[in-house]
Amino acid sequence: MTSIVKKSIEEKNKIETNSDINGRIEYIDQGLRSVDNRLRAVEKRLSMKTFEPDAGIISPEKESNKESNVDEVRFNGIIEKLQEMDQKLADIEKTTQETHETNIGSLKSQLSSIENRILKLENLNKITIGKIKVPIEFSGLAAAIVMFGTGYLIYSDHWNIIRSSYYPIAVGLLFGAVVVGKFIMTNRE
Repeated sequence: MTSIVKKSIEEKNKIETNSDINGRIEYIDQGLRSVDNRLRAVEKRLSMKTFEPDAGIISPEKESNKESNVDEVRFNGIIEKLQEMDQKLADIEKTTQETHETNIGSLKSQLSSIENRILKLENLNKITIGKIKVPIEFSGLAAAIVMFGTGYLIYSDHWNIIRSSYYPIAVGLLFGAVVVGKFIMTNRE
């Protein structure tokens, strides 16, 4: 029964995902059509020859001068637009480069902090004897001491010490002292 419910949920999710993807594809397609239509309109405007209604016949010299003036105005307008776009692009490039440098700096500082933490954790349970770092586990050392002490008491037939309430209290205090010592060593730096 649960597998049928899971399958139906998975099918619903697939259908929703497919419809979401189809919707996005249609949205992108509409955007591309809009851009295409705009480009065609711009092409028409640029390719059209402007004729000014005049009462008389226009001499070829006047017509060529007017056309060259119109072309020059259009050319200057296009150059201005290109310069504006170039300036905006330079500003965007500068902003992204500054953001990139800032992000790299913060990542380097975070990485350095993580490396310091890792080194601290690696050296936490090590003691230095001369130039050699020896790993040691204090709770294991305390347990070994308790075991040897208990073994000695059993061997020497001192059961009354083991049975007394002071022995387990002493063992508990020893383990508590080890935990407190380890806590202090961990948080001292």
